[in-house]
Amino acid sequence: MKKLHRYYLKELTLNALISGVVLFGIVLISFVYRGLTRAQGFGFAAAAEITLYMAADSLQHLMPIALLFATVLTFARASRDREITAIRAAGISPRTALVPAMLLGILVSLFAMQVFHQIAPEFHFRKFRVVADGIRKLMSSTGMMTDRFETQNLLMTWDRKTPDNHWHEVIIRVLRKQPELGPFEAGVFLADEAWIEDSGDDVLTMAFRNPRNIASATAGPSSLPEFTRISVSLRSIVADEELRKEDERDQTSDQLLSEVYRGVHKRPITAEYTVARRTCFGLLPALLAPIGFCIGVMSRDRGRVTALVFSLVPLCLFYFADFFGTQFVRATEQPLFAYTAAVVLALAGIPFCWRLLRL
Repeated sequence: MKKLHRYYLKELTLNALISGVVLFGIVLISFVYRGLTRAQGFGFAAAAEITLYMAADSLQHLMPIALLFATVLTFARASRDREITAIRAAGISPRTALVPAMLLGILVSLFAMQVFHQIAPEFHFRKFRVVADGIRKLMSSTGMMTDRFETQNLLMTWDRKTPDNHWHEVIIRVLRKQPELGPFEAGVFLADEAWIEDSGDDVLTMAFRNPRNIASATAGPSSLPEFTRISVSLRSIVADEELRKEDERDQTSDQLLSEVYRGVHKRPITAEYTVARRTCFGLLPALLAPIGFCIGVMSRDRGRVTALVFSLVPLCLFYFADFFGTQFVRATEQPLFAYTAAVVLALAGIPFCWRLLRL
């Protein structure tokens, strides 16, 4: 039995790796245009980084599908070559051949749980940060390449820029008073010097030396501090949909649950649903392993292409159930409906596999 298990486990693992690489490559190519579009003006490296993050964000879908295809192809080949028939003729239950598929499915599920709960949220977050980080690095390292800086409520020009990226003889025009602009009211101001300091995720911190209102430049001392700092939002520099606040998909499951249990999360139902849905997708490889085994064995004389077509049925069933589960959560505010897809797939798969596996 051990030799039989090793034989199928080796073939399953190889097919799963090949299927995963092929599917990931297809997804990677499909995201190239979107990556180039979002990284326009920031070079090939930024486009490649965005494309890679987009493809990696789809791992929760690729991993179960790759395992299903690998299982179907492996046992469709074994059934066509009459290996399953030989196993039965030797008085061995088909469940023996199922053991390697279940073992690989459980291992992939355990790995998927770690990826979906801890790693995939970082991929999802990073794909929206490449452009923002590029803007921040450009401004921090070059101090802008022209003599003009403009946001929604601030326009700034300067006479010269020193090698250390400090601007001198600065003219600031504030279009509208905003809290992030600090003490600057609407109007025109002068400053001897300005520069960019370290910034946070969504803002640039700009410092001004000796700022004063142009009306008081010759009429008395300025009411502004000698050193004034303001925060400029990256959203106001470029109108880019990637610059957005974090949501539940950007946070790991332990972060979400800790906020829910401490009562500080603004949308606890959504947070619990997100965690439960990740778990549901993590269970998918283990659920698909026996279904893929039965599809492969039953397609003995129909070919592997037909077997792959049949394998789309449980996938469609799962995703339809996942859609309706989301609607149930919205209607009832019960996050446990996130497991609807896994329950439906299990209930549909048990009778399908029963006839073959009970022998």
